[in-house]
Amino acid sequence: MNFWKEKTLGEAVRDAARVYGDREFLVVGDTRITYQQMADKIEQFSKGLLSVGVEPGDRVAIWLPNGIEWVVAIFSLANIGAIFVPVNTRFKTEELEYILQQSDSSALILDESFQKAEYLNMLLKLCPELASSKAGGLNSAKLPGLRTIICVSEKRLPGTYFFKDLFSMGQEIDLKPVEDSVDPHQTVSILYTSGSTAFPKGVMLTHNNILRNGFEIGERLGMNAEDRYFNPCPYYHNAGLVDGLLAALTHGSCNVTLSSFDARESLAVMERERCTVVGGIQTMYVKMMEEPGLDRQKLSLRTGWTTGPPQTVRDIYEKMGVSGITNLYGISEASPCCSISDCLRDPLEDRMTRMGKPLPGVEMKIVDPKAGKTLPPEEQGEIYVRGWNLMQGYYKKPEETAKAVDSEGWLHTGDLGFIDEKGLIFFMGRIKNVVRSGGENISPEEVENFIFRNPKVKHVEVVGLPDEKWGQRVTACIELKAGMEATPEEIIGFCKERMANFKVPKEVHFVTDWPMTGSGKVQKFKLVEILSEKRKK
Repeated sequence: MNFWKEKTLGEAVRDAARVYGDREFLVVGDTRITYQQMADKIEQFSKGLLSVGVEPGDRVAIWLPNGIEWVVAIFSLANIGAIFVPVNTRFKTEELEYILQQSDSSALILDESFQKAEYLNMLLKLCPELASSKAGGLNSAKLPGLRTIICVSEKRLPGTYFFKDLFSMGQEIDLKPVEDSVDPHQTVSILYTSGSTAFPKGVMLTHNNILRNGFEIGERLGMNAEDRYFNPCPYYHNAGLVDGLLAALTHGSCNVTLSSFDARESLAVMERERCTVVGGIQTMYVKMMEEPGLDRQKLSLRTGWTTGPPQTVRDIYEKMGVSGITNLYGISEASPCCSISDCLRDPLEDRMTRMGKPLPGVEMKIVDPKAGKTLPPEEQGEIYVRGWNLMQGYYKKPEETAKAVDSEGWLHTGDLGFIDEKGLIFFMGRIKNVVRSGGENISPEEVENFIFRNPKVKHVEVVGLPDEKWGQRVTACIELKAGMEATPEEIIGFCKERMANFKVPKEVHFVTDWPMTGSGKVQKFKLVEILSEKRKK
């Protein structure tokens, strides 16, 4: 077993380069880069950032897809003691404006465009002054704190620094005093929550928060320097950055990714690169397992993680051959992982049906949300978390922070779950999503887990619709697999055979177009709004 030594992101890169040198660190498409090459680029770019006026403590927004530029940017910012603010690649103009304003970002590193999104044009709508500004001298009426724009582009653009130029700028700067002044316990990132019900909050995380989290995940997955980790999750989310990139970095593994997720390309890349580790959310795996070209014999996967119902975990085990697949529990405010199974030692049944034990140094307990009393094993309540992985707070939101973390240092997650007799965590869903029907509290995730067993079901979300008789009606929204047909009565009959009657959906709606957050989560509150409007008609 390895033990964690506190360090900064900059130190982690330099340490890894010394140990793993010429081993591949990152593969994105046809681009490959070693640990030493990455460390050299980060050193050069760090000096470039200082030369254009980025200082320790500055907040710098990153609006880039997965790729070498993203990795160089965030590690270089961390290396000089600045704070990176990831921006979702699917955000639009108003969402960008909110992030830049709320985070007080003084600089923005962005791609000129990505896929169909014209990032620079969106920025120009917010800051038309950019077109007539000198690089580093933006003076925006809407965003007065934003001064410096660094753009990844094939051509030079008004008011911006050319991303590539920073590698040659300020190379005479002595970087060591700046690097030495960075502390593992200072803020390194402000990660904005998905904002499924309100404006997102900026979660302040330290170097030690995210680095150790990645390390401990890698330990539970049994990772080593021979591993090649396919990580399709976006880096702007902690699943991609911490569970993926940093887990690989802290174990000398190679991180293999895509600029954006595509199921068919994912299978081809895993096969070509002989990936041994995989991590991703449930919807990614479902799409990969639907691909007709999937052949587990062509894959080399041995361990990995997901977030989803037991049936998804079993399918990954059986259809993709990931013998060490496991579920995990995490939340952005806890860097994000709190508990995960030991993939080398824990039995498959536990890895499918539970979310493992807390990470070393992390405490978890279940509390009655009304009485505030700690509950015994097997009893359901709110999940509380305490330990080194907790955020410093929400940026500029002290009242929200005080509501989330109590005086004893416990994070009130707002999640419903229990801890079984073995000490294993089970996450049941958001407390606010609990359906209260006929005097019973029903976990939507529990009902979803049963419905997922139906071989015709691709995706399901269970919500509660207002109802005069029941208080709320248990309602299942289902997307069927391609070529499949089913009726509401068939689904309801399937449920009646498998669960208590009060949990059985009273309504079933078939859905193909889901309301989503920017980070790819279904917005259940919008489903309720949509279905309620349909009722009125």
